[in-house]
Amino acid sequence: MKKFPHALTMAFIVLTSPLAFAASSTDLSVTGTITPRACTPLLSDGGNVHHGKISSKDLNQDKETRLPFQTLQLIVNCDSPVAFRLRPIDNQPGSSTEPYIGFGLGKINGDEKLGYFEARLMNPMADGVLARPLLSRNNGDTWLQVPHMEPDTISAFGVPGGPATPIAIKDLTMDFRVSTYIARADSLDLTNDAALNGLVTLEVLYP
Repeated sequence: MKKFPHALTMAFIVLTSPLAFAASSTDLSVTGTITPRACTPLLSDGGNVHHGKISSKDLNQDKETRLPFQTLQLIVNCDSPVAFRLRPIDNQPGSSTEPYIGFGLGKINGDEKLGYFEARLMNPMADGVLARPLLSRNNGDTWLQVPHMEPDTISAFGVPGGPATPIAIKDLTMDFRVSTYIARADSLDLTNDAALNGLVTLEVLYP
């Protein structure tokens, strides 16, 4: 996993008339917002979770094998308080054996999925005060009190015991726990070495 610095996102929209009433012109709309706010995310250990050599004989044949979890430190520093969001982007799309909850570890032998990994947000401290992880599956329209990241969602942080609403934060620190699961061994051809290759980009979004 690696950090992704803040960026200006621009939308390109091409508007055309219905084919039956085709005009001789078309519009291109270029929109965006330049914000003075900037947040920088950083993961300890370079964002690397390394499991070393795993013997195929130690894998469960008929169910997934959970490897020992590892915990990194995630820090987000902002120029000023802002209710930022964190969006995880799976760089191995279509390779997770649990695509709704975990990120892919890549494929071997063409189409054999190696498994998935989960990311859990633990003990978040927002400007020195305990915060609560929030998750949205509809781009921020509604928020749930969920302490882990999921593909195609965004995360934020709120006040413990308060409404599930993102709060403005300048400096955030937390434990970032990664749990890795290998697919059942009888679904994989492990004749040769198989490299786990999970990669997620963590992007900071601004409201």
